[in-house]
Amino acid sequence: MIIFQRQVTFEGPMEEVAPWALEITEAVNKSTHLNVSLWQGVFGGPLGTLGWSARVDNLTALEAATDSLAGDASYSSLVAKARDWTSTPGEDSLLRVMHTAGGDYVRPGVGGYAEGTTAIPAEGKLAKAGAFGVEIADLHSRLTHSSVLFCTSEYGAFGEMRWLALYDSAAAVDAAAEAIAKDEAYGEKLDDAGALFVEGLARRTLARRIA
Repeated sequence: MIIFQRQVTFEGPMEEVAPWALEITEAVNKSTHLNVSLWQGVFGGPLGTLGWSARVDNLTALEAATDSLAGDASYSSLVAKARDWTSTPGEDSLLRVMHTAGGDYVRPGVGGYAEGTTAIPAEGKLAKAGAFGVEIADLHSRLTHSSVLFCTSEYGAFGEMRWLALYDSAAAVDAAAEAIAKDEAYGEKLDDAGALFVEGLARRTLARRIA
């Protein structure tokens, strides 16, 4: 399973950007079988960041959907409408899901949250970092009662790994943070894994689903 993500940081007036983002999300879902969701960056990224995500079987399926949009005049018109709202290009990612913890993957509904953590394995530590990735995903899921996806980035920084912890509400995010803070074993496992990853590049973000 692959998760396609697109993130764009908008500088235009949010009272115009937000309705447009909802409109283009609906347009894509009507024209394709992608079942795209819309997310608003909350913490860990630039203000004004919006993200779109969709689960796809493979790159071939994603290509077919994007090719159909390329010939859709109404979609192209919507894209053009936003060209003055951002000065930096968006970024697309393909995440290959290597392991799921906490049961089968279920995308949070509107109002739910996704907490992302990224890290890059140190040279010669790719296999051991991957094994740690599975272990920490399982531990996080057990402590927080959340669904956790352990993924690798197909493109971008080589070897990049990403964990997505999914929560139904802000209260669930709070409860998870409290449970992790109280568990000494969790912190010790993170300490033991320090040498597996490039120092200073780990990053955490939080996004809320709005459509």
